[in-house]
Amino acid sequence: MSFKFIGKLTAMTLVFAVALMVFFYCKGNEEQWWFWLALVFYYAVGIVIGLKTQRAVVSDSNSQFFTGIMGAIGIRMLLCLVFLAIYLMVSEIKSKEFIVFYLILYLFYTIFEISQLVSKLRAEKSSNLDNTTS
Repeated sequence: MSFKFIGKLTAMTLVFAVALMVFFYCKGNEEQWWFWLALVFYYAVGIVIGLKTQRAVVSDSNSQFFTGIMGAIGIRMLLCLVFLAIYLMVSEIKSKEFIVFYLILYLFYTIFEISQLVSKLRAEKSSNLDNTTS
């Protein structure tokens, strides 16, 4: 996994952390630790999924590439649903703010993963084209 990917993922997580601090300062909320736990969860899942997609990109087989990418997306979705189900079962306060925050995190982290994957594939494709024309 490239250091650039981890750096961008960390920067995005820090931006969300600052936004979360501002939200808590302005509004205040009961179960704040769920928000922080969700942010750490998405960061950890982002690193794991990034590692899986990195392996899929460098594979020589198209079927391994497709299986790796679709598997990573499926794993992310499943883990996110499990986390949300745990929240709904364990938490005494079913906060709408948390659900909205959680879905926004899902959206942004998924978009980030896909954009990083596309930029990596674009770089791989251009380097392969350069090698074949030489």
